[in-house]
Amino acid sequence: MPDDRLSRIQDQFTRTAAVYARMRQTTDERMLDALVAVCEPAPDARAADIACGPGFLTLALARRCARATGLDATDAFLELARAEAETRGQRNVRFQQGNAESLPFGDDSFELVACRAAFHHFPRPERVLSEMARITAPGGRILVADLLGSEDPAQAELHDRIERLCDPTHARALPKSEFARLFSEAGLTLAREIESSLDYDLEEWIDHGAPAAAVRHQITSLMESSIEGDPAGLRVRRESGRLRFSHRTAAFVLESTRQA
Repeated sequence: MPDDRLSRIQDQFTRTAAVYARMRQTTDERMLDALVAVCEPAPDARAADIACGPGFLTLALARRCARATGLDATDAFLELARAEAETRGQRNVRFQQGNAESLPFGDDSFELVACRAAFHHFPRPERVLSEMARITAPGGRILVADLLGSEDPAQAELHDRIERLCDPTHARALPKSEFARLFSEAGLTLAREIESSLDYDLEEWIDHGAPAAAVRHQITSLMESSIEGDPAGLRVRRESGRLRFSHRTAAFVLESTRQA
């Protein structure tokens, strides 16, 4: 990842790490355990969590695997993750700093490699996926879980605009068809796919990006104008007087066709 892009990501998440680490979508243990379970890791598996953030998925992996490694570019996230592991007394987990486009691990290092809620931050997702495939042992599995972009270009453009206003490090929400292309080009076969949605209170979601007050107002106005006709594809609505919306999400469990 280019140094300037990486620096922007580090600056953004250093500012917002504590808020992000408290979001229900970040900490939901039942959802995280379900993601790990769908990958069916063996008890002796080595697992890696790429762009691990505050480490909650890494800790869920460590509960089912022999050991788990979380990697992130932002030291503030890693400090939170290490503190959480210490609080829980989980000793089979470690966290380290690194770039998702150039993973500091050898070939075939892990039986399970995961990346959740991060592909929309990657300007070159094919490079990250290639690196994930490289460090996955033959017969191992890869988990990619993220929000989905719209297949409609106009919807996708408005959706991405709103995301970038909240968090300038957002690159693009990939549509399902593009994920399929990336997986095929990386030589990965789809073992399982689960589509769902995540519901948000708009004010709480904006907090995670910490935009300036004027930008916050701009996001709210765009969301309000998206209630009628759903032009952003985010199912914006009012519930009990508050604006809410939903991300479409998908979890893809992939297998490498590479031979040992």
